[in-house]
Amino acid sequence: AGHPIHDPFWQEGDSMDTEPPLLEKLPYIVVVVDEFADLMMVVGKKVEELIARLAQKARAAGIHLILATPRPSVHVITGLIQANIPPRVAFTVSTKTDSRTILDQGGAESLLGMGDMLYLPPGSSHTIRVHGAFASDDDVHAVVNNWKARGKPNYIDE
Repeated sequence: AGHPIHDPFWQEGDSMDTEPPLLEKLPYIVVVVDEFADLMMVVGKKVEELIARLAQKARAAGIHLILATPRPSVHVITGLIQANIPPRVAFTVSTKTDSRTILDQGGAESLLGMGDMLYLPPGSSHTIRVHGAFASDDDVHAVVNNWKARGKPNYIDE
C-alpha cells in the first residue's frame, strides 16, 4: 500500500516508453444516501438488491458508500444490507432495539450525542466508541455559502 503501481497491461511497443507507465490515481468517490428508510419504504426489495450490488462492487473500485437513516429497523437495515456493508457507525438512538439493528448489540442508546458514536469495524464484533466533529447548522450553512461564493461545480460530462 502506498506505492505506485505500473500498468499491468502495458506491452513493449505500445508507446515510446521503455518501462510500463504508472497507473493514474483514482479520485475518492463517496456515495451518500440520506433518508435511506424512505427509499426502502417506497422502492423496497429492488433498491435493497441494487444497494447490495453497489456495495459489493464499490469496495473493489474504491467507492465509499454511506447510508443514513433516522429510523433504523430490520425492514430498512436488512440482513442483505448488513452483510454487504460490514463497517457500521451508530449515533445516539432512542432504543436498544435500534442499536441492535445497526450494530448487532446495544450501546448506542446510551451515547451522549454531539458527535458521540459507536463504530463497528469490518470483521469485528466489538464496537469502538469514538467522537467525531460536531457541526452545528450554522457551521454547515457557513461552509455551503462559502462554496457557493467560490463558483459553480465543474461536472464531467460523458
